[in-house]
Amino acid sequence: MAISNLITVAEYAKSFANEDIRRPPIETFARSTDVFEAMPFEGLKGSVFQFYRQSVLMTPQFRAINEASSSGHNAITPAQENTAVIDHDIDVDRAIVDRHGPERRNYEEQMGLTAFGQLWATTYIYGDQSVNPRVFNGLQVRANKTVGGIAGARDFHNTTNSGGAALSLANLDQAINAVNNPTHIIAPYLSRPLWIQLARTQSLAGFVMQEFDVSGPTGVGGLKASYAGLKFLWGYPKDFHPYMLTFNEVAYGGGAAQCASLYVVSFGEGRLRGLQLRPLEVRDIGELQDGKTYRTHINWDVGLVDEHPYCIARLDSWTNAPIQA
Repeated sequence: MAISNLITVAEYAKSFANEDIRRPPIETFARSTDVFEAMPFEGLKGSVFQFYRQSVLMTPQFRAINEASSSGHNAITPAQENTAVIDHDIDVDRAIVDRHGPERRNYEEQMGLTAFGQLWATTYIYGDQSVNPRVFNGLQVRANKTVGGIAGARDFHNTTNSGGAALSLANLDQAINAVNNPTHIIAPYLSRPLWIQLARTQSLAGFVMQEFDVSGPTGVGGLKASYAGLKFLWGYPKDFHPYMLTFNEVAYGGGAAQCASLYVVSFGEGRLRGLQLRPLEVRDIGELQDGKTYRTHINWDVGLVDEHPYCIARLDSWTNAPIQA
């Protein structure tokens, strides 16, 4: 049974006092993907989260005086989700610390935590237990589920042509309309210029809003883009690592691997959210018995649940070309 409180990873990082040695590494991890700023996680008691999905509603009817009342029952589908363990040791040679000081170890820890976050983000999209039973299922697998007896209720195609096509806002609108109380759009980072271009195109102006996040202590933040009132999440910014989403998919109609998908999601209680047996743990193990290695251990027993049948929609088969109406 789940604990009722929900918290994002970014909020969890802020829950530590400034002087707590656990706060800096967890803040580093929270910055590894913007999904951690938006999607809440729910704590578990036990190893399995059990829930029910509405399947069929009863059909009550009006009646005349002295007529018998209608009767019937609902149908529900039981479901459950498991968590998966991510475990890693960040080892730093003592000789490196002796030569460069403790700051070098801190830098190594930051790199390790960033990689840890990127592993989670990649699994968040592409995790497939049928391929690797150690992971949790990601959004791509969940979007292909049959919900309410309807196949394809979460999976939309920008085009059925070979090779894909430029993104159609009309098709994006259909994907948004298929999600119950949508909150965010998760899109490839490489598509950001397309949305910026869309915002300055006079014939399409007004569809994309761009504003600065002024919620920080300095009142100055990064550019926040939204479409139809839904904020964009990009995964993580330009760096040496591969992107969380990119233009490397084959279109629904086949052809070259030059297309991308985006996901419209509804975050929150009873909808799409993370599961965790306990929050992310970062422990300084210290110097090992070998006398030459410093170790930091990171652990997270984590998963996902898409509780509402319509909390996800995927729109695939669009190319890195100017967005159309």
